[in-house]
Amino acid sequence: MVFGKKEIVGLDIGSSAIKLAELKEARNGYQLKNIGEALLPPEAIVNKVIINSGAVVEAISTLVKDLGVKTKDVAISISGHSIIIKKVSIPNMSEEELREAIPWELEQNIPHSIDNVNYDFQILPGESQEGNMDVLIVAAKKDITEDYIAVANEAGLNPVVVDVDVFALENMFEINYPLTDEVLALINIGASVTNINILKGGVSIFARDITAGGRQFTEWIQKEFNIGYDEAEKMKYSLRLTGISKELDRITRDFADLICGEIERTIDFFTTTSLKETVRKIVLGGGSSKVPYIKERLVERIGASVEIVNPFKNIIHDVRDFDPEYILDIAPKMGVVIGLALRRKGDK
Repeated sequence: MVFGKKEIVGLDIGSSAIKLAELKEARNGYQLKNIGEALLPPEAIVNKVIINSGAVVEAISTLVKDLGVKTKDVAISISGHSIIIKKVSIPNMSEEELREAIPWELEQNIPHSIDNVNYDFQILPGESQEGNMDVLIVAAKKDITEDYIAVANEAGLNPVVVDVDVFALENMFEINYPLTDEVLALINIGASVTNINILKGGVSIFARDITAGGRQFTEWIQKEFNIGYDEAEKMKYSLRLTGISKELDRITRDFADLICGEIERTIDFFTTTSLKETVRKIVLGGGSSKVPYIKERLVERIGASVEIVNPFKNIIHDVRDFDPEYILDIAPKMGVVIGLALRRKGDK
């Protein structure tokens, strides 16, 4: 742990809600200083594209004010169609030579002009079979990135780190869970995107976003019962109770099959392309991870153990300031924002 770097606020601008987390470095780890969320109107962000920037700015501003946040520097993240993550195997070279080679690699691997994306890369540990080195390249469309930076700016905040959801999840996991050599998948089922990051030895070896999430479930409920968005959302929360209708139970099972089918196909693709790696464990989170049948379906389909994530596992939080039941309830959907709150200005 490196002390002395200025603390920043994690700001997760999701499709259905804005989440904010503030952590304070302590000698024995990190301490929770602030946590909260503000719901967004249903069409404010669609498929991770900001449609109603005014509503997003208002939600961020209100959340910052309500939580009494004084820090202006924030870490934000993006996901979905605007992000491309590729692992490439290339001849061994110096980092300086690699930096010159990356634009050519990008031209071969992305559908956009490199002039329209921001990109970065990371050399993965170890060597590939031919003595090459594996490099993870991440590219994000500039216009989408700029839109997310703009709403934070308009809310009076200063984005000093722009991350990617799957790597924010990895950052969160590293702090809270022990390092092992097993192959595991971090899966975050959000409102419109499901993030998948497969780790081996604590290092990402495959990452992908699936454009499917809890909003589809809400839309199915709206259509089935001919009701509005807010009422459909309330019905989703009623799933934790007993005695739901046969129709709602059927839709719930169908949604679980849809999401788990998409996850299974992604993991099958990883298994096929990696040749020798098999996912043995899934750490599951996101706002829709609590939907009935999802955990059980994943166990059946993937054949891996499934554990619900706890981003606060190693984060100190005073029970006098934070109700333990509240922390337990929100934990699965706070993975990305806790990962962002762990970042520091100047991080690569």
